[in-house]
Amino acid sequence: MQTDALPATIQTERLTLRAPVLSDLADIVAMANNPKMVETTATLPFPYADRDGLDFIQQAASSSELRAYAIAGADDRFMGSILFKFADGKSPELGYWLGEPHWGKGYAAEAVIGLLAATRHVPGFTQIGARVLQSNPASIRVLEKAGFLLLERSQGVVERHRGKPLLIMGWRAS
Repeated sequence: MQTDALPATIQTERLTLRAPVLSDLADIVAMANNPKMVETTATLPFPYADRDGLDFIQQAASSSELRAYAIAGADDRFMGSILFKFADGKSPELGYWLGEPHWGKGYAAEAVIGLLAATRHVPGFTQIGARVLQSNPASIRVLEKAGFLLLERSQGVVERHRGKPLLIMGWRAS
């Protein structure tokens, strides 16, 4: 996968997608350390501590298995994260979370649409997958607004979501 071909920074109307940095740590921890995040995210640790935030920032800078962006507002403050996970032989998988103070304002859809637009012509990014809990209608709407279609119904296998109804969704560049 050509992660180096992905843009370092992506601008949308209201957001900047950029690398997570150390100055984001307090905002990352404050937003991720929310019990409501456990309900919708598969792998975000809870409770979420400074060490978890530092690990995320380090992984974002050095991992070949993911490409993470901080979602930042006009003031460049961290609002959430959006990323691609990579596995050999599979299309990239999209994941994202947004801090609760920013829910319901269209930021998640704007970030997803902006990321997809920026990667549309990057080799290896013509098909993107995403998984979402059926019990998370807001995230389903985000993916649908970005052009994702339902591919399959399944059940969660990650420990905290094991057995819960899960939707496998997909997007194709046009």
